[in-house]
Amino acid sequence: MCGVIRRAAAQDIDAILSLIDANTDRLVARDPDEVRQLIESFWVAEEDGQIVGCCCLEIYSPKIAELRSLAVRDGYRRRGIGARLTAAAVDEANRRGIPQVLVVTSNRDFFERLNFGSCLNEKYALFWNAPETAGE
Repeated sequence: MCGVIRRAAAQDIDAILSLIDANTDRLVARDPDEVRQLIESFWVAEEDGQIVGCCCLEIYSPKIAELRSLAVRDGYRRRGIGARLTAAAVDEANRRGIPQVLVVTSNRDFFERLNFGSCLNEKYALFWNAPETAGE
């Protein structure tokens, strides 16, 4: 189990970006300015002075927030770090009175084990993607 889960600070930005960049096969990439703007919404897992995990709770309204950028460094997975980071974000949503936290994921089983599930009678989030522009 990792040493500590804590709110991220400005000095953690490079480590957070490194974690996200190492997982872009599963996560949406973030640029440094975006992480800097959202740093107060990030949590990090720290072990032996190293950042080994991160996640962000992006608040959209008093009713809904999104858990984003959950990443755990290779070699530290399957130790409960992702679950603890998720719990920190969900606890913050509860503290703020936000009744729903959504997650867009390719790892449905992980989040279902943490009590995430479908809502609104099995409705699904669908996305429209802009067509690629020729010549770009």
